[in-house]
Amino acid sequence: MKNLLKNLSAFRGLLLGMLALAGSVCSVFAQQNTGNIKGQITGSSGEILPGASVFIKGTTYGVATDLSGNYTLLNVPVGEQIISVVYMGFKSSEQNVSVVGGRTVFLNVRMSSDDLNLSEVTVTAAQEGQRKALNQQRNSDNIKQVISADLMGRFPDLNVAESLQRLPGVTIGRNSSGEGATVQMRGTPGNFTNINVNGEQIMGTQEDGSRNAQLDVIPVNVLSSMEVVKTLTPDLDGDAIAGVINMKTPTASSLQPKLSVDLGAGYNNLRSNLNGIGNISAGKRFFANDKNPNGRLGIMATGSYFRTKNGYDEIRAQVWEANDYGKGSIYFPTDIRLLYVENQRTRTGTSATIDYSFSPTTNIIANVMYSNHFNELTRYRKRTRMQTARNVLTEQGEYTNSRGRGYNEIKSATEDNSSLNFNIQGETVIGSVKLDAGVFMNESEFVNRSGIYNFITGNIPLAISDISTDYLSAYGTDWKNNASLYTYNTVERDWWNTKGKNLTARLNASVPYKIGNNSAFFKAGAKVKRMHNQRSRPDETVVTTYAGAAAAGNLTNFSGNPEISSDLLDGNTNFGLGVDKDKTISFLDQNLGTALFPINVGATRNSIDSYYYDAVETVSSGYIMNRIQFNKLMFLVGARIEQTKVDYKGNVIQTDVDGNWVSTTPNQKKNDYIKVLPNIQFKYDLDKSSLLRAALTYGYSRPNFVDLVPGRVISLLSETVTDGNPELQPAFATNFDLMYEKYLSNLGIISGGLFYKKINKFQYNSVFALAGDEFEGAERYTGWRWFRTLNGNTANVYGMELNLQANLTFLPGILKGLSVLANYTYTHSNADAQFRKDLRLPGQAKHTANGSLSFNHKRLTMQANLNYNGSYTVLLGDQDATDVIRHDRIQIDANASYRITDKISIYAEAQNIGKAPQVDYFGERDRIYQKQFYSFWGRAGVKLRF
Repeated sequence: MKNLLKNLSAFRGLLLGMLALAGSVCSVFAQQNTGNIKGQITGSSGEILPGASVFIKGTTYGVATDLSGNYTLLNVPVGEQIISVVYMGFKSSEQNVSVVGGRTVFLNVRMSSDDLNLSEVTVTAAQEGQRKALNQQRNSDNIKQVISADLMGRFPDLNVAESLQRLPGVTIGRNSSGEGATVQMRGTPGNFTNINVNGEQIMGTQEDGSRNAQLDVIPVNVLSSMEVVKTLTPDLDGDAIAGVINMKTPTASSLQPKLSVDLGAGYNNLRSNLNGIGNISAGKRFFANDKNPNGRLGIMATGSYFRTKNGYDEIRAQVWEANDYGKGSIYFPTDIRLLYVENQRTRTGTSATIDYSFSPTTNIIANVMYSNHFNELTRYRKRTRMQTARNVLTEQGEYTNSRGRGYNEIKSATEDNSSLNFNIQGETVIGSVKLDAGVFMNESEFVNRSGIYNFITGNIPLAISDISTDYLSAYGTDWKNNASLYTYNTVERDWWNTKGKNLTARLNASVPYKIGNNSAFFKAGAKVKRMHNQRSRPDETVVTTYAGAAAAGNLTNFSGNPEISSDLLDGNTNFGLGVDKDKTISFLDQNLGTALFPINVGATRNSIDSYYYDAVETVSSGYIMNRIQFNKLMFLVGARIEQTKVDYKGNVIQTDVDGNWVSTTPNQKKNDYIKVLPNIQFKYDLDKSSLLRAALTYGYSRPNFVDLVPGRVISLLSETVTDGNPELQPAFATNFDLMYEKYLSNLGIISGGLFYKKINKFQYNSVFALAGDEFEGAERYTGWRWFRTLNGNTANVYGMELNLQANLTFLPGILKGLSVLANYTYTHSNADAQFRKDLRLPGQAKHTANGSLSFNHKRLTMQANLNYNGSYTVLLGDQDATDVIRHDRIQIDANASYRITDKISIYAEAQNIGKAPQVDYFGERDRIYQKQFYSFWGRAGVKLRF
């Protein structure tokens, strides 16, 4: 940490020195036959207008305003010029300005509203947000979607992942409470998408070693907008085959102080508990003068707090084994588990931004953003096990086993997941060259402190007849309620930490020029980033097994609630007797290390050492690109080169013939590779409201950190073996994109696009049941699940995206207030893996869709939302019958708000109204693998705007 801060301080000093020097000499190098024009574009009420098109009339030279509505035109010929400004939803504006050689002149433009058919409809904050997003999207050089803060507020979404699921081509994975947490784009695995804050990557700290951060950590209220970039330009990192999600923090935009406050309370139906939420943001600009009419200094701060008690119900059957009971081979669910989870979650977030203008052409901006979620979790779990080979199929169709086992377990855990981001960046102009530079630091950490306390039966008779239901349940013994069957067994103090750090420094330079009457610019840059990801268990980790008298360890001494849940899984079953958490943990704490609970030194050492990895990647990159505007045609061409040096450390564990730990040997693997990434993009304006985009780009994606670690993790309680694969190669893709966009006069868009990706050496997750001959010592784990990540050969991904946003102002009467948002993505893939051909790429859903219908009348707004995620492969087995498939899912949400005054409004929101579960199945839908049930939740509150 000290070295990281020292390096950051050095980079910051270099940046400040460069900007100060550039600012002082700027006037010396300025060309006297050209000058600069700078200003801010605002609406009729003073609102900022990001994405406005500002250009010099009679030329192809123009720029788009930034998120604060600011623009800068460099190297404008001296004399009288006419500046044209175009922004959807406002009347076009033309302003005269006199350009003075070697100087910067200021021109602020206030646009007049032109809501056309919206004149009889109140323009809501969501529609204003839609207007900002569409203008930014319209003027971008590449294919992307933008979600502004106002547009995020249109939906009842608390975190970033929930908001992103509303966009075409985006699917999300959910956390243990049903909230969106991870993101996949265009039918590709999650590690094919980069997650950025202010343009730079933030690190993942998930237990599974994923590169990308969990987006349930970040509340939407600390952001100003999000970009989903689907075609990379050369000035963006190239390790993102699917694209980039870039979260932007807000900056102060007005000389008038701005304050917003949201306060709300909610209800979680599954756990019958209230929740609370609060958000605040404040900002103001200072020190306006003739040279900086919008203020030299801006200060902006946001804060967010959310606390809820949630959870989920679950059934798992993750071990299906093939056997022939006399009527042909079938798959039998050997291991069935019921879970009841309750969780107290607290999520906090804050951001602060300061920007300062040294001169009209030199400025600097610094931002810090911190987010955290903290879980206090209790999990009750019951399990029955019927070994497949010992089952007997009766004439009545019952599968019976005289030597079954039952397990009753409790887990107590805290999970602390945090992310800290700091960046400082600035820009200046020296002569005709625009320079921008920045440094970025991200530190992410996940601290898990959990204990798993397990009680086990002896051999008990069990039977099951229906193995095709989602609600598998063995019978024959009262394993749900009879405490006397169980004895204290294995305890695993499952403590672990993951840490991720990213330190980045970059420098870019661009030069505007002309080719005949066509404006152009040349841009080049360089970047260095060092990513460091670690996972470890502290020495407090313990594995122990109860060795005392059966009577003292009997569950009758530790019985808790006689019925944890009588309506588990939406009333389809019940849980039965639970373990008393306090008694169970206290008994262990008092006797750990004694004859009752002797520490299993070998198993503990194995747990600690096999879990460890330390991964460092250093990426050095450079690029060149050239953009030319030929009247209606924009042509961008360039290339990026990236060198990656990797250094991975793990442990190799040696065991004896009984599987006991013998020794730990550190293992290290180094590698480096270079990727060259050409890039060509076109944008053609068919008319004033429609355009066509095309792109040929190349990208690659690195495997997840943990997948590259040279080591093996063995879990006794889960009965799994997970191997790292240091020979994994990065995936490489050739991407073709074509997109048509039609912008509607009443703040809407109709768009349709096609995309194709040819991906070589894609990574996929593989799971097999060990036969005992796969590696040395595998016979000790026969029947256990064996997880690995492997390289496939080639995958072809084809897709189509359709998008519609429209305000139905052509309808009569109050129906003018109806608006519709709908999008649909179709994706098809075929992939060749090591053992199988013509597969669907893991993670690829064939169909995804969103629909939203809203109604706005005077001060009232109501909205209904639908999100559909199609099914996709989660894990690849050795054949179709053993793949794990995530079933398709439909979620319905609704929200409404009423503006009491221009500054005060009230709102109500409900999510997952249909109580949609998340379902995984094993090969076929009638073989349940995992089903999580969340029920519905909602909230209501008040919003204040000053």
